[in-house]
Amino acid sequence: TVGSTKFEELTSFLDDHAEELAFLLKKRGITKLKMQIGKSKKAPEKLPKLASEDSKFEFEYFGYTNKFKDILSSSSLVISHAGAGSIAETLRLKIPLLVVVNETLMDNHQKELAEAMAAEGYLYWTNVDNVLRTLESCDFDRLKEYPTPNAKAFADFLDREVGFA
Repeated sequence: TVGSTKFEELTSFLDDHAEELAFLLKKRGITKLKMQIGKSKKAPEKLPKLASEDSKFEFEYFGYTNKFKDILSSSSLVISHAGAGSIAETLRLKIPLLVVVNETLMDNHQKELAEAMAAEGYLYWTNVDNVLRTLESCDFDRLKEYPTPNAKAFADFLDREVGFA
């Protein structure tokens, strides 16, 4: 997923390396790839062609859909841009995550977030040029499960602070 933006460097790189990507995914038991391309005007070309020639590999892409959460929740692995919303939603669903930092952004907050979450053991991160190498070497079973947030904690804190509790 590239979120609500466009990250053509990532989608183009994955499409340009369709055969290697499909090989690495199949090696992990993944035979279906769904790619969110966001606002990108450039549709993948090599991945659809590969899927039409390989009966053991399926591919589809989309810009936006109302069913994104359903697609995400049925995923066994997510490769995503390093946006906070995409990271949080994927980790909340307890899906293994590889984030790809968009190095073209100014004030690269994505890299800081990715590094911090990786340091805690919740995800792996990389840049576009190393995404396939990282995908090949990651042991997603070693990732820690992201803790479920306590939605009541802030309300309890406020109650204590203002004297209601």
